[in-house]
Amino acid sequence: MKNIRIIISALLVLFLAACDVLDVEPYHSIPADQAILNKADVASAINGVYASLQSADYYGRNYLVAGDLAADNLVWSGTTAGYNQIDNNSILADNVIVEGMWSAIYRTINRVNFVLEALPEVVILDDNMTDQDALYFEAELRFIRALAHFDLARMFGPVPIRTAVSTASDEDLNVPRRPLDEVYTQVFNDLSFAENHIRENIVRGKASKAAVLALKARASLYNYYITANTDMLTTTINAATSLIEHPALLLEPEFAHLFDGNPNSESIFEVNFGEQDRNRLAEYFFPTALSGRREFTPSEDLYDAFHNDDVRRDVSIAKDGENLYGFKYHDIETGTDNVYVLRLAEMYLIRAEANLVLDQTATIADDINAIRVRAGLQPINTIDPVVLEQEIMDMRRLEFAFEGHRWFDLVRTGKAFEVLEGITQECQYLFPIPLGELLTNFHEGMYQNECY
Repeated sequence: MKNIRIIISALLVLFLAACDVLDVEPYHSIPADQAILNKADVASAINGVYASLQSADYYGRNYLVAGDLAADNLVWSGTTAGYNQIDNNSILADNVIVEGMWSAIYRTINRVNFVLEALPEVVILDDNMTDQDALYFEAELRFIRALAHFDLARMFGPVPIRTAVSTASDEDLNVPRRPLDEVYTQVFNDLSFAENHIRENIVRGKASKAAVLALKARASLYNYYITANTDMLTTTINAATSLIEHPALLLEPEFAHLFDGNPNSESIFEVNFGEQDRNRLAEYFFPTALSGRREFTPSEDLYDAFHNDDVRRDVSIAKDGENLYGFKYHDIETGTDNVYVLRLAEMYLIRAEANLVLDQTATIADDINAIRVRAGLQPINTIDPVVLEQEIMDMRRLEFAFEGHRWFDLVRTGKAFEVLEGITQECQYLFPIPLGELLTNFHEGMYQNECY
């Protein structure tokens, strides 16, 4: 028992040291006196991992907002200079918002690795913790780690891969960026394990097999644009189809119901918020007259892109006099708006995009129409690839406004040049590696992205 206590104490020291390295106090961190001794402790620690997704630097605000602010859906209208840089596509390496996103995502990965490292000892300590329980917990954690590495890669390009707890040692501090193919290999390895062992039933705010398949579909589509490997498109189509045909998933008939705070049939994976762990999205979107900060505003171009019959416009955007403001997140009093990471509508448009690249146009209009008709628009009837491509991009923009997709859609498809005035060089497709990382990581394989 003495040796076991030593092992657990060492793990806790590693975890706390890693937090110091990241220089960010973690939200809902595991207290120093709370060792992971049994199955209940593991479950509690995993809740702490989910809580890290709530960070204002991750899905609690900034990672989500950056996906629209760097594109053409949002414009900076507040006082925070870091947002202005993202809006203008002229980001400096010392941008505190970018630094915060980097740290928050690696903090999430470190929490995952901390719990994964404790699992084998818990199997020994607690008779109620079976090997099968450990596999289930590991699958849940590895899904989150896959999501975090994927989110890093699509924003920063090649990044360090973390599969063990980070410490303050030189060996852990000084690590190289890994090529994108290695990062995606890690993502797919984690997803493959998770797919084989994770829960089948969909629970709001928790990982499930459906969430694994949805992330697999998305990551495979992104990977195709990097590798030109058409097998990735087949994987995308198969995973998306399995979700579209999933007996527990259905497009929500009323678009507004997706954002009224209640459970629905379309959510695959979302980040939960409550009064005790609120987000401040509504505060940052709302005008000052409604007790908000109005840090960013929907662009006039986005508002005008909605047809007058499109029900999504008034769900997504409201007006304060003549001024627009984002309305998808509208609980300004208690901040309980959940944030979607994966939902079924994306699977229709992902499948449509993959089929378009494969020149399989026969059924693409059907997938697009599932989204159009729900929005109150007339269906389209065409197999013209040019028209279909524009429809997919338009539907993604309008369907997922303020859900963090637009920038990554434009970058993935190479359309940022033609759509965004501030993009004049391809190297702008990646955000800068934070200056803080470069100043503390002396590995020769840690380098800055071009343009910065």
